[in-house]
Amino acid sequence: MSTDTKFHVHHDAPEVVGRRERLGVRLLIVADGSFVFALIFSYFYLRNLDQNGGWIPDGGHTLATSTGWKVVIPLIIAALVHRLAMRDPSHQRSFSAIALLSLAYGAYAQFDQLANLPFIDGESGAFEGAYASCVTLIAGGNLFHYIVAIFLALGLVLRSGRTNVNPVLESWRMRTAGSWFTWIAIAGVAASAITPSFM
Repeated sequence: MSTDTKFHVHHDAPEVVGRRERLGVRLLIVADGSFVFALIFSYFYLRNLDQNGGWIPDGGHTLATSTGWKVVIPLIIAALVHRLAMRDPSHQRSFSAIALLSLAYGAYAQFDQLANLPFIDGESGAFEGAYASCVTLIAGGNLFHYIVAIFLALGLVLRSGRTNVNPVLESWRMRTAGSWFTWIAIAGVAASAITPSFM
């Protein structure tokens, strides 16, 4: 029986594994980006089409401009705090924990916003026009970003407590996670900039 307790994950060099993981995340960002920009395009298309007052019907509700920003600020904080963790690896665990708490709060705020949207009939579940449908889809996409980011941030917190982590691979993983955090902050800002403002 072997007495070697070190766990070997990869047979490839850490740089190869890091590049492979980064490519996977970049492909996810491209796929997600096409979805986000399709939602934004749909928002403007339906807004300009406005068939028979179907965008916001008479007596329909809309969101205040501040509503979108309240759920995006935690994404921005998490991206900035993660950048600080990349610059100062000695405090990586505390910065990653702050990012995780920020994302958890943002996910709660986004879920609460989705649960209490003013333009969805609570009994029938019907939407008040195309504006309501677009905003709900964009908010759902933002919640998806939060869920994925929470798993990443939780992984970073747990990994930062381990002592036998390859520093090269960890550097790649921090940069790869930084790509996702930066992307979701940009996507959140883009969605919040358009949804309540251009009614």
